[in-house]
Amino acid sequence: MSRTVLLMFIFIILVFSGACKGKAPVSKAGPAKAVQAATPQEAEVKGPKVEEEVYLYERKGKRDPFVSLVVKAEEKPKKGQTPLENYDVAAIKILGIVWNEKGYYAEVALPDGKTYTVIEGMTIGLHEGRIQRIKKDSIVIRENIKDYKGEIKPKETILKLREEEEE
Repeated sequence: MSRTVLLMFIFIILVFSGACKGKAPVSKAGPAKAVQAATPQEAEVKGPKVEEEVYLYERKGKRDPFVSLVVKAEEKPKKGQTPLENYDVAAIKILGIVWNEKGYYAEVALPDGKTYTVIEGMTIGLHEGRIQRIKKDSIVIRENIKDYKGEIKPKETILKLREEEEE
């Protein structure tokens, strides 16, 4: 039984090796280009030559396709900034709002536990936001944030004194 299997194996090898003798070895360099000498009559039969269409990518006005669409909001604070500019606006909580004849004042707490008194016009948040208005129950902050295209657009954030009042 083992002899017949061995003989069959040798026979198969001989058949396949004999079939490959007449063929040229395959080149890994790429497909071979056929050189044709076209006669003038053959060129007329084939028709006009077709030119290749070339596409050039114009970067102007488009975003870089290799830059991530997700923009990190947590950036390292720059030197010389106030502690209010080291945290994102969403992480700041309002403790209370008071007012007198001069205007409104708000007491805010940062994530590190420190509290500060803020007034209208102060810079707050990671994106150099300005406090636009302080009302009896909220603070309106306007920041200039880069969108996914890299354009700077204004964004208004409203911090409420009591979060359960949100609609």
